Amino acid sequence: MRIATAARMLALASLASGLLMGVARAEMSLGQALAVEPYPAPPATPSQVLLRNATVWTQTTEGILEGTDVLIENGRIKALGRGLKAAPGAVVVDATGRHVTPGIIDAHSHSATETLDLNEGVNSISAEVRVSDVLNPHSRDIYLQLAGGVTTAHVLHGSANAIGGQNALIKYRWGVASPAELLFAGAPPTIKFALGENPTHAAFRSGMPGQKLRYPATRMGVAALLRASFAEAAQYRDEWQRYNALSKRERERSVPPRRDLRMDAIVEILDGRRQVHSHSYRADEILMLMRVAEEAGIRVRAFHHVLEGYRVADELVAHGAGASTFSDWWGFKAEAYDAIPYNAALMAERGVLVSLNSDNADLARRLNLEAAKTIHYGGVERQRALDMVTLNPALQLGIADRVGSLAVGKDADLVVWSGDPLSVYTLADMTFVDGRLRFSREADQAHRAVVTAAHARLATELGVKPAAPAAAAAVVANPPAPAEHYRYAADAPAAAVAITGATVHTLEGPAIAGGVVVFSGGRITAVGGPETAIPAGARRVDATGKHLWPGLIHTNSVLGISEIDSVPGTVDVSETGDINADADVSPAVNAASRHFPVARSGGITHAVVVPSGGIVAGTTSVLRTDGWTWEEMTAVRQQALVLRWPDPVPAQYAIFLGGQKSLADRRKESDERIAALEKLLDGAAAYGRAKQRATKSGRPPEYDPQLEALQPVLRGERPLWATAREKYAIEAAVGLAAKRGLRLVITDGRDAYLVADLLAQHKVPVVLTNMVGEPPRPDDPYDVLYSMPAKLEAAGVTFAIASTTRTGGSANARNISLFAGIAAAHGLDREAAYRSITLYPARILGLDRDLGSIAPGKSASLVLTDGDILEPATNIEQVWIDGLEPSMDDDQKAFYRKWRARPKPASDATAASAGPARR
Repeated sequence: MRIATAARMLALASLASGLLMGVARAEMSLGQALAVEPYPAPPATPSQVLLRNATVWTQTTEGILEGTDVLIENGRIKALGRGLKAAPGAVVVDATGRHVTPGIIDAHSHSATETLDLNEGVNSISAEVRVSDVLNPHSRDIYLQLAGGVTTAHVLHGSANAIGGQNALIKYRWGVASPAELLFAGAPPTIKFALGENPTHAAFRSGMPGQKLRYPATRMGVAALLRASFAEAAQYRDEWQRYNALSKRERERSVPPRRDLRMDAIVEILDGRRQVHSHSYRADEILMLMRVAEEAGIRVRAFHHVLEGYRVADELVAHGAGASTFSDWWGFKAEAYDAIPYNAALMAERGVLVSLNSDNADLARRLNLEAAKTIHYGGVERQRALDMVTLNPALQLGIADRVGSLAVGKDADLVVWSGDPLSVYTLADMTFVDGRLRFSREADQAHRAVVTAAHARLATELGVKPAAPAAAAAVVANPPAPAEHYRYAADAPAAAVAITGATVHTLEGPAIAGGVVVFSGGRITAVGGPETAIPAGARRVDATGKHLWPGLIHTNSVLGISEIDSVPGTVDVSETGDINADADVSPAVNAASRHFPVARSGGITHAVVVPSGGIVAGTTSVLRTDGWTWEEMTAVRQQALVLRWPDPVPAQYAIFLGGQKSLADRRKESDERIAALEKLLDGAAAYGRAKQRATKSGRPPEYDPQLEALQPVLRGERPLWATAREKYAIEAAVGLAAKRGLRLVITDGRDAYLVADLLAQHKVPVVLTNMVGEPPRPDDPYDVLYSMPAKLEAAGVTFAIASTTRTGGSANARNISLFAGIAAAHGLDREAAYRSITLYPARILGLDRDLGSIAPGKSASLVLTDGDILEPATNIEQVWIDGLEPSMDDDQKAFYRKWRARPKPASDATAASAGPARR
């Protein structure tokens, strides 16, 4: 069987089940509809598969092979080369123009398990529990991550215990029936340790909900507990060894030691039969565990997260420990505040075996892009960057003889990508595990027709009728955004500057090759090609070979009001009470926040700072990301009034946030919120009328700060910035604004694609803050949120791409360009993707006369890069904000320089070692 794509194998599987891709609703029986799964089952793959004419990333000394064939036979790689032949009946895939890599290995995952069954939080030691007991082969995480190229995951116990449970290494064999079929046979067993804030319950000083504060509550207590545990286990082992050394007659007369499953696991550690993988953050605790382990005669196999690993890289090398880290997470708690995105590159440079992990089911779907970030942060060579999610985790886990690289005899766990695997525009076309096709993008697209038909058949059975479209007379268009007064930086230099030679992306027309942009006094004065006149005396910036973009605008940030998310004294995001219309976020902004320079390093020149809490949270402000004080940074003060609909409580946080609510309860809560807002707005309108009458009578109403703050909203001068996630909440917000003729912007907007027509009819713009989350519903397509910007663009809805203000909100601000790139990979026109973080936000804010594109008369807020601004490997070289050229340095770069220059410890004879041999 010779076919162009493996998708047809899945089509055959659908035929076998009687669910034809083109089946009409009337032809599908109720039984068939009920049997339809959200994602297609893998087909029976022939014993031989030939991938022809691909660019193959071997991750061996062979490097990258162009125009190469990969022959798979019986689940293993049989041959690599050109002109390979397949046996009759084999599947032949034309991979011309595509790239093939080893399957991605996630070294730190919590996926494919029963929900909330991974943190045994009561005891400080839980070495007896096993992740393998809660594996779920039907978890959609498996399919979603296969769609991102992941084939193997190290599923760890949670981090609530100094010594946690026994981990499970699994292959993503989508379609198997039993948990045991997921397990990676023969892999060295591992166990989870944890250090720092999590096992000490630092966030719960009086104990976790429903529990008393337990021991240990400090890092020194963790160290003492580990020593005591190793000593107890050694004593337990000695007792059993003495008993087993007895003769048979003596054993019959003796009482055997009490069997202790917890001690059994720790004895395996002492005997080298179970490897330690430890959650960690700070350098001191990393060093502590290495020393305690050495005292016990053992070695830590790998430290995970290890965000300050760059400070003890030489010690890690000397100990023989690997490091599995995040690419750029930081600031979400105190022990992560000194994390730097150069961590992976710096540790690798010092000789540490480094991998990148997800620790998050959604992030796992784009680990290839996390690897690409190391090219930007530290200049890691491209193949070595991909090593960090393929070969290196395989070496850390002791399975590199089977997976992690492409070589004859190895398991055929591999991914066929649509292009360069380190490009944001590339998607996984096919993912094979053990030589069997487990994911096909083409087949996935075809299966959606079956799911849609099943939905329609079930709706018919239940008597559900499609919602009637709104009558034309009922549609009230959202008032257009009035032009805001943009306050330019007072110290914008008058001297002219000319940037020459760059590819200028004006975003108002085609890019200009070899372009010239001239500015002075904070404004652009000329834009054009090489022939553009440059004023005499202008300072010239040679940008030949570079790219020039408008400054990026982040439309949903907590920059300056949330420094370390878990430290209350550094967070000024939410005021108490339900109504805080008079709360102005501007004076709360800490201009000295570390986050502003980091955001600038990500190309962000302006940010909307958004308060939260209650029903009416306060007013937003548009800030420049540079300035000595909040007043100097403020470009538009009190730009919008924030309304908030309650967010659904995620299952993993239910114990902390009061439990999950049903859809009916959430709808009721939304209705109550609308009623409260209606009452508040009625009161504000009456207050305004009373003030008008007072101009004649001379008796003004009693001053009410809340009602006073609502007057600009009622006059249409200030929009409502409504944070609404679910469909019913968005509909409620649109209805409220339409009824009263108020200007509305929806933020969050996770379900905006479900009401795109409504938003388009009412001309309501949306700020998307969750487009990289997991699919919200069990039967949603894997890319439902990734593709939402394309759907909104097609529907005529104005939108901006931003990031969430939840945990890590300030720290993640710099990733909006990556998110826009993901949207482009999933159907959004590339120019629209550029505009989604520049011109579209400016339009939503009413600032497009000054920001969002490169044109004469606009603010000289610009970004200079060495490549496509949406690519994670691209370097941001300089920004200008209103013509000012701020420093591009930040604390993270300073830490990188400092620790990169650290002298090698004199006692460390192995610190200069060359790292692991390639296999």
